[in-house]
Amino acid sequence: MGDEKVIPRLIATDLDGTLLDDAGKYEEQRFDQQLAALWERQIRVVIATGDPLDYVQHLFAPLKQRQRLTYIVEDGALICTASGHVLQSSAIPVMLWQAAIQWIQRTPQLRNGFIIACGRQRAYTTLLATTNRFQASQQFYPSLRTIKQFNQIKTPILKLDVTWTDSHTNVAGLVQHFNDQFAGQLQATDAGMGGMNITLPQVNKATALQSLGRRWQITPQQMAAFGNDGNDRTMLTFVGQDFAVANANPIVRRQVTWPLSRTNNQAAVLTQIATWLV
Repeated sequence: MGDEKVIPRLIATDLDGTLLDDAGKYEEQRFDQQLAALWERQIRVVIATGDPLDYVQHLFAPLKQRQRLTYIVEDGALICTASGHVLQSSAIPVMLWQAAIQWIQRTPQLRNGFIIACGRQRAYTTLLATTNRFQASQQFYPSLRTIKQFNQIKTPILKLDVTWTDSHTNVAGLVQHFNDQFAGQLQATDAGMGGMNITLPQVNKATALQSLGRRWQITPQQMAAFGNDGNDRTMLTFVGQDFAVANANPIVRRQVTWPLSRTNNQAAVLTQIATWLV
């Protein structure tokens, strides 16, 4: 199975359900100390998430070592430094994301989903700001804005986020249905928590890590990654050391070389990082 004691040169971690506990928290002081120690060893740390840039910047704002982080956000459509300097951006052509929304809205299996169109600095929805669903979404999209129609959006869109509140929704089936319809044009992935993320094909966490690897001259074999759900699978397959937290989607846990015994609520990621710093 290899040796998880081999120290990587780049560590990438998903957020929701992986680094963060079920309350959306992490051990700030411990992680801050680890970032300092990793930087001294010239080990890069990358946050790889479907969440937007403003959310992750706010999340890690309390850390003294936050500038040591690099962000892959919007499921790989945007790569930024901690200060927000854009390293790479992959916007969806306007006619294509509009066509996708129109198809979702008229397709019976998908049309009950709540749609968010994600730009670099703001996210958009037709939900009223007074609704519970809007307020729940605003937890992850702090700059969420209500518009009457999606065709009012004038800024580039990086990702579409579609979420179903019915816990019995077969998101994996809906992902496949979407991908059958938009094969070669767009790619949907199961984002967990009843959600589906849509980006351009070949835009994902793995291709974003590949881009950073070229920039920093780090090979995939020298990388480690942590994940828990469908939108982490490309990243986990790409790296040399792949870890799934104990609460991960069973499909993801079966895929990885190292299924961890700890959950996100037991600081699984920070515990594994600690073994590399001994």
